[in-house]
Amino acid sequence: MDIVQIHFASYFRWMDMAYSRLLDDLGHPLRAILAGGRGTPVVDAQCSYLSPVGLGDVVDVDSRVVRHGRSSYVVRHDFEHAGRPVATGEVTHVWAVQDGSGAMSEPVPDWIRAASHSTGAGART
Repeated sequence: MDIVQIHFASYFRWMDMAYSRLLDDLGHPLRAILAGGRGTPVVDAQCSYLSPVGLGDVVDVDSRVVRHGRSSYVVRHDFEHAGRPVATGEVTHVWAVQDGSGAMSEPVPDWIRAASHSTGAGART
């Protein structure tokens, strides 16, 4: 038995990278969001591990906006290795604007609302 596995925290780094790719694919790169005085801080993150992945294994992630509220939205990340599910995670972001007194939430933009209603709006990394 080989007990050398991917460290659990790797999935959180991969979710962060996949989120940036998702924003790019939706036509709103994170760098442009930040340059516009907006941000997308994380307020909750979770990951469930379904099957171990070894060092050197290639893991694919499919990421998409699955739901939204007034100022928050959830991005789901499904991980696969060799065609089998190995983990799933959800990250809740808040749409925020920086003003003189700090950051405050704002309603999510229409393009995020649209992405949460579309079954095809996602990124595969």
